[in-house]
Amino acid sequence: MNQADPAADFYARAVALVRAEDRASTTFLQKSFSIGYARAAALIEQLEAEGIVSAADTLGKRTVHPEADKPAPRPVSANPAGAEVQTTMADLIALGKVNTDGKIPVKNTDADKAVTADELRQFIEQYESLEAEKQDIAEQMKDVMAEAKGRGYDTKVIKRIIAIRKRDRDDVAEEDAMLDLYKQALEMVR
Repeated sequence: MNQADPAADFYARAVALVRAEDRASTTFLQKSFSIGYARAAALIEQLEAEGIVSAADTLGKRTVHPEADKPAPRPVSANPAGAEVQTTMADLIALGKVNTDGKIPVKNTDADKAVTADELRQFIEQYESLEAEKQDIAEQMKDVMAEAKGRGYDTKVIKRIIAIRKRDRDDVAEEDAMLDLYKQALEMVR
């Protein structure tokens, strides 16, 4: 009896998902499959290595390649003139930025503690991805408020209600009572 490889099946599901949704990020895979960051990051790296998704751009976004496409090679960095600059591990070692064992020293840690370039890249890419998602969500929130305003609602009041709903009811009631008291003291209430 031939049993299927669960890891290969899971990877195939990840490929199908990113192609169907035309979206690939570590956070997206974490949420879609209810998995941890390390496993999602490993999937993203495998998808990139297989040419299914592009390398992350400066905002952390990746492009999902159609099945027939082969992605262009990823430049490590670019100079302001736009010409590609390939930085190798040997270059970093020569500059004294990386030990010969491929570790980058971490600021304010013991000398024997260091991170690999891949781990550091994962942190940076995860942050950039979250930053891009945050910007997308902010734009969606603006769209909701614009639609509400277009239908005649007062967006300042809506935002105030949202802020109140986030707070504890007792705190809001106490603040309202104090506001009424102050208004009465200033003869603002008729």
